[in-house]
Amino acid sequence: MYASVQSFINCSNGNDYHQLYEDTKALLFNLLDSPVKFTQHIGGTKHFSYPTEPILDVLVGVNNLHDITSLDEKRLNYVGFYRLHHPYKKKVMMAKFDNMINLKQIIRLHIIQIDTPLFTQYLAIDHVLSTQKHVAQMFSNQKNKFINLNSTIRYYENQKQKFFDNLYHTL
Repeated sequence: MYASVQSFINCSNGNDYHQLYEDTKALLFNLLDSPVKFTQHIGGTKHFSYPTEPILDVLVGVNNLHDITSLDEKRLNYVGFYRLHHPYKKKVMMAKFDNMINLKQIIRLHIIQIDTPLFTQYLAIDHVLSTQKHVAQMFSNQKNKFINLNSTIRYYENQKQKFFDNLYHTL
């Protein structure tokens, strides 16, 4: 698996992330017996307020996280999404990759139970990062520090989550 954080981009570079989100949203809602109740395009490719990895991040809301059964996981596997096995708290992460050799993530699903503090945090952080330039700049600076210390995906994602947790508590 691709172990390092992908190079940041500052604009769409010809990729239509909005259309990719709309296609992904339709796919998720049209899966047979889909537990998906909510989706939202989140992260840097939504607004390019800060440099970001070329990955479409999608917040996916379900009524109960345990609704993501092995059958749902197999349906998502069939359309190219695979579970990321990393100790995530109160969420399921799945990704679509560029190919099965490089394993660079191109779409990431953050599957979270609706009406939980984590779901509320995701919405609040996304709103702040897309509307408050000084917060987006602060996040950009922190991301660069994380990369300079350690460019592995696991370290980077853990540091981002800590940053978001701290930011949320200041809102």
